[in-house]
Amino acid sequence: MTKNTSWVSSRRQRLTGKKVVIIKNYYPVEKDTRVMKLLEMLKTGHFEITYLGWDRDHTKLSFKSANKHYKEVIMQRNAPFGLTSYLFLPLWWLFVLRWLLKSDWDIAHVVNFPSVTPAILASKLKHKPVVYDIEDTTVDQLAFKGFFRTLGIQLERLHTKYVAAVVLVDEMQNEEFCGIPNDNSVVIYDSPPYVSNTGKAQFEKNDFEIFYAGYLNKEGHLNIESLLEAIRDIEHVKVTIAGEGNLVEEIKTKASEMPEKIQYLGWIPYDKVLNMSFDADLLFSLRDPYPLTHRYICGSKFLEALMCGKPVLVNKGTSTAIKVIAAKCGLVVDAHNTGEIREAILKLKHNKELWTNLALNSEKAFDQKYSWEKMKQRLFDLYSKLLT
Repeated sequence: MTKNTSWVSSRRQRLTGKKVVIIKNYYPVEKDTRVMKLLEMLKTGHFEITYLGWDRDHTKLSFKSANKHYKEVIMQRNAPFGLTSYLFLPLWWLFVLRWLLKSDWDIAHVVNFPSVTPAILASKLKHKPVVYDIEDTTVDQLAFKGFFRTLGIQLERLHTKYVAAVVLVDEMQNEEFCGIPNDNSVVIYDSPPYVSNTGKAQFEKNDFEIFYAGYLNKEGHLNIESLLEAIRDIEHVKVTIAGEGNLVEEIKTKASEMPEKIQYLGWIPYDKVLNMSFDADLLFSLRDPYPLTHRYICGSKFLEALMCGKPVLVNKGTSTAIKVIAAKCGLVVDAHNTGEIREAILKLKHNKELWTNLALNSEKAFDQKYSWEKMKQRLFDLYSKLLT
């Protein structure tokens, strides 16, 4: 056993059995890929895990974990999503604070701003570390502008000073916050776990297959309609879309107009998302750089494309576009220009050498910089630093 291997083994032994609580005002966890990935990472570290969540509509789903060291503590209180949900936050804060004060835990991992205030208070009273995971910046996700955006950014930035560590999902968030005032700051991308390539052989199928899975909300400015319009006159191209949201009816309408080209599947589990990503020829993330959270956070669709070794089509002016250009793993377009999207799809469809080079660069970028194993190692290193 090498010295390094011995050190890693010793560190993991010290972490074994530590009580970790994951906190996010969301439920069920099956529909939250970020939380699911955190849970999968922690399961391999032999932690005692509790998930504190908020069930807003008494959903029937619940995470059935084979790991006996996992449990859920859920607040069931009807409440809307979006801006009006913040009227109900005091109830959530009391729920979180009460549980943290009365329970035994070693480290709290809080995902997003709505849950961090009570966790900080509990950490000061119990002298326990809190990790603040900024998956989305609240004011930029809600598209605030001017004075209210500045106020919100400064308020969230202030909270980063009073936690033990900050987890970012993209290094560009440092620019969004004008710097993070916390020395324990680490980037853990929303990378998917690696799975074996079960996809069909490319360029040996009748159709050029494009796939997208995720939240289908108008507020996300996803520009899916631009892509669907761009493929209207291209032969042997098929688009499959999965997910839920207020864009579904529009997608279904397009699918009824072009049934041979567009298929809508509804919500599908994450393992099927990855399998269908492997089967596809092209993945895409055409989000606008506004809301600003898209400008500063690359998003999981880009990372899934890298893991699956696929070219990715992205919108200009975003963090994702910067990473695609750097890794040479896809094409950058103006998502509001259907002609430009059409030309990009045709270029990838008919140029096998270009497609292959971009696909190989995706695999290389994932292995060298973005892999799930590297993200897991960063999380364990951070926990080890805070707990030992």
